[in-house]
Amino acid sequence: MDAQDPDLYLSAEEAAKRLGVSLPTLYAYVSRKNLRSLKVEGSRSRRYWAADIERLSRHKDDAGAMPELQRIAASSAITLLTDKGLYYRGRDVVELAQQSSVEEVAEWIWQTPGVFAATPLPRRPSGIGALLKASGGMSTAQKAIALFPLIEHENPRAHDLSPEGYARTGVDVVRWLAALAVGATGPDPRPLHQFIADALGVDEQHADLIRRALILCIDHELDPTTYTVRVAANVGVTPYYAAIVGLAASRGRRLSTGRSETVTRVLEEICMAQDPTAPILQRFRQGEPIPGFDTNQHALTDPRAQCLLDAMWTVFAGDQEFIKLLKAIEVAQELTRQPPAFLLLLSFVGRKLGLNNQEVALGGVGRVIGWLAHANEQYQQQPLLRPRAKYVGPLPD
Repeated sequence: MDAQDPDLYLSAEEAAKRLGVSLPTLYAYVSRKNLRSLKVEGSRSRRYWAADIERLSRHKDDAGAMPELQRIAASSAITLLTDKGLYYRGRDVVELAQQSSVEEVAEWIWQTPGVFAATPLPRRPSGIGALLKASGGMSTAQKAIALFPLIEHENPRAHDLSPEGYARTGVDVVRWLAALAVGATGPDPRPLHQFIADALGVDEQHADLIRRALILCIDHELDPTTYTVRVAANVGVTPYYAAIVGLAASRGRRLSTGRSETVTRVLEEICMAQDPTAPILQRFRQGEPIPGFDTNQHALTDPRAQCLLDAMWTVFAGDQEFIKLLKAIEVAQELTRQPPAFLLLLSFVGRKLGLNNQEVALGGVGRVIGWLAHANEQYQQQPLLRPRAKYVGPLPD
């Protein structure tokens, strides 16, 4: 390829003049603005791809500055993650978990007060009973991915994508997902934590623990599943499909499916072992990571984990498996200098609730509330985005 071809390439001086910037700024654009260049043989100079210069020139604003590349979730008013804690729209998540109902937190994060009480139950598709029976061996996420399109089809109000309409359908989605998580035949108007507790046959202490867990699971800033939901929401999918996208992404090999399985496996070993520290010590001696103590997005302890653990002390006091878990946590922290991950504690709660092989199903019910908040925000506040990728393949002759 001829780097001297003026139709394809410009010199640094020509490119800077065309853009109205200095040479140092031009050089910075190579990495910041996806500006491609080609080294001139036998020289230290470079020439710049004319099409890129034209693209940047077209996007200059009136002041002559270059706008940043459009990004999904370039800004959000939903969740703040700091060294001091986690906040839903400025309110401390720990305080919310201690004082509020799941519905109150959902309405706060959706900015639609009273929407749960005002939303009637959605219509059930005909034959849903047989479909639920046929999907009995599937996970909660798999059931939702399979059934949500049918439920949406029966409830055309799901296509109302106004902020209030999005929230009303969000209530339907959350209620249905809770029903699927506990094996019920349909959604229920009772408070979510009470409905789940009644379906699982547990007492009021466990019901309150469910309430806390659901609230703590709602959001954790822009994790990969949330980002994926926002990408889908940007093109205008309904809340049912936003939930489907999040559930599908959460099954990705790089995310919680693989991680939750390894955490659940080590938890099973801890609870079943005569010496609960043995599974921890074995992995440490072999130089393996210890699931449940290997990641932490927080500078110190994850406030969600500490809040859940504090509540577990009350509910599971004297429980032999909980005593084993505490011994394992003590040894693992000493070895790794990492506190127990929220996922490990959530898995233990699911185990004690009898959610066998679906120990983190409660997490999905809570998380869908956060996904729908992000989806609504993305759709209402962002234009349809068409990001450009930085092409790194061969240039045309």
